[in-house]
Amino acid sequence: MLIFAKDITQRDHQHAREADNAALREYMEYQRKLFPYTVIRAGLDLAYKELDDILNYVDNDHRKPEGAMRDEYPADIPEWYRRQFPWSGSFMEMEDMHSLMVLLIKAMDSFRTYEKANTYHWTVLYDTTRNIVRVYNELLNTDAGRARDIQLSQGVEVDFEDCVNNYWPHLEFMILSKPDYAHSRLMERVHQAEEAIKQHMAEGEAPLAVLEKAEEQFAFDPATLPLLRRDPLRPDRAALESRPLKEDPFKALSQIISADDDSPFAGLSRIDAEYEMNFNLNRSQTPAS
Repeated sequence: MLIFAKDITQRDHQHAREADNAALREYMEYQRKLFPYTVIRAGLDLAYKELDDILNYVDNDHRKPEGAMRDEYPADIPEWYRRQFPWSGSFMEMEDMHSLMVLLIKAMDSFRTYEKANTYHWTVLYDTTRNIVRVYNELLNTDAGRARDIQLSQGVEVDFEDCVNNYWPHLEFMILSKPDYAHSRLMERVHQAEEAIKQHMAEGEAPLAVLEKAEEQFAFDPATLPLLRRDPLRPDRAALESRPLKEDPFKALSQIISADDDSPFAGLSRIDAEYEMNFNLNRSQTPAS
């Protein structure tokens, strides 16, 4: 199972403060109507099928393969790829994305180990999740029957930005790029890294040296710099990092925030604090600029 910022197999969390805050309770009720595992898995399924169809078409000399269900193929396949998967298409080849999705699907289907993803994987998952959410939300308004076939929720639209805010550990692949959504909490560290990079570059330092300094200063994921440099995807970068089930990656979320931390969330579990911060962000969010 892939390790997200929260456990995507758990969807019934009760926030300690929701009984006293109607708006927070509504937000948490919305969270409980989502099926996070299905959101991620369905996104991978859809993207894999799309990309597999296109790669088979390319391998067949740009002719429809025998037995293919797809009737129409894009005239400009590189452009289609960049448009359909804008983040993945900026940093990796179609074949690399296809290979990464195979690994991610296998990890989603395995409950024997935990698998830690790196920046390459988070990039792919961002695109695939965004695409399935768009499809599902549109179907909810146009074809309820088909929406039920996907069933990412109990009949409510999925807020993609909020989903990423709750389940992605970082957005380092967005460094020096313009985000599609504000993602204010996750982007705060990205913006700090960008400011440090710009400052060093203004002082005349070489771009590669600047990125390496930022990697050390901000403790980037080991795959972030190779991705930003658009290095060829090595097998070790494509691999997920296996963790035994006994090492609960979500244990820290149950820890109680001490009153000594001088935090507005003192006395809450860390998972409650996370939800409440994203709830506050959700209420005040504005489009990315």
